[in-house]
Amino acid sequence: MGATFRKKNKRSWLVTVHANGQREFKVVQSKQDAKDLVAYIHKQELAGINVVETLRHARLKQDEPPAATPFPRLRDALPAWIDRLERAGDIRGGTPAAYRSRLATWVYPHALPDGRQLGDLPVNTVAREMLGAVIWRVKEAGRSMAVIEQIRNPIRTYYDSLIETKTLPGPNPAADLRYFIGRGANRKPRSAVFFDQTEGPQLVGTAKAMLPRWHAFILTGLLAGLRWGESAALYKTDIDWTRGKLLVQRTFSEKGNSIQPCKDGDDRWVKASPALLAALREHLAAIDLEGQVKEWSPDQRQLVFPNTKGRISHYGWFLEGVWQPLLSKAGLPYRKYHATRHTFATWLLSDGADLRWVQQQMGHATIGQTADTYGHVQPERLRRPSWASIGTSRSRGDDDEL
Repeated sequence: MGATFRKKNKRSWLVTVHANGQREFKVVQSKQDAKDLVAYIHKQELAGINVVETLRHARLKQDEPPAATPFPRLRDALPAWIDRLERAGDIRGGTPAAYRSRLATWVYPHALPDGRQLGDLPVNTVAREMLGAVIWRVKEAGRSMAVIEQIRNPIRTYYDSLIETKTLPGPNPAADLRYFIGRGANRKPRSAVFFDQTEGPQLVGTAKAMLPRWHAFILTGLLAGLRWGESAALYKTDIDWTRGKLLVQRTFSEKGNSIQPCKDGDDRWVKASPALLAALREHLAAIDLEGQVKEWSPDQRQLVFPNTKGRISHYGWFLEGVWQPLLSKAGLPYRKYHATRHTFATWLLSDGADLRWVQQQMGHATIGQTADTYGHVQPERLRRPSWASIGTSRSRGDDDEL
């Protein structure tokens, strides 16, 4: 055994190690590095170490491809994916919690034929047939299509991300589950229930004549798309009279009996029509006078729509004491109060408003949600401008955020 060195080129030196007719080479950057390495090899040989074999083993190990990173289990990967979507604002409100609950109930504990649980499988081994078996279990338990969608959606989008980032080659095991879902897979979303152009003025006129305290409240649904809780929690400071807008930043929670952030967690500005602003001015003049007479506190006086005791009414009382009698007196078939919000969006789209503008006004998380909910709207269906039909004019030039 032995080691020698020679100059390879201007910037490197080649060290050659000899042992039993075999050779290995090592390139270093200077003559001094070569001398030091030869001296070190001689010491290793004296210690009984086969330097040729050591160098060869090191080179082979260096040439080996890196070990593949193991894929996470499904029960670990999906919660992290849902958290990521939630942080990015792609899913909001109660959707993340619904996804986590459905997956924990139906997917992770699903027993496979070999005794393992589906949630314990690495994500690269999950197959379409396994997810299909989960869906069959959900259907056999009599659960709705909504439950199936809350299972399928996070899984499908997670695998879409793996395929798009070249982490998995595909196909997406949750992309086509129509066979397992059955007829519900192609079911179109139901059209939103709303008031048409003859019913709207009838509803508003009856409210103004017979329930004047609630006239402006109902207009915030019809003309601004506010949810019931958002209107109930509206403060006087949320009205921008100069710009003609409402700031929607809180809602009243019936369950917690308290004012909380909005459903989607985001504030939004909503355009207020001249008719709505006029109704709010008239309403607040009466409320301010009532607050003075009854000596309401500053907190009570900040509410736009307090009840006669200076507090927010409960939704159940509103339904029985206001909404149901109002529809009856107006001669209209019963609809949920949420129909006023659907009416706002439907009338906007029927008048030709841009879909993204409507999405912003409604506070929808995605434009797809708006399109799916109001896909029934046909611009040619309604020939009269719906805003004009209830006592206001609206031009698209007013929409400074369009």
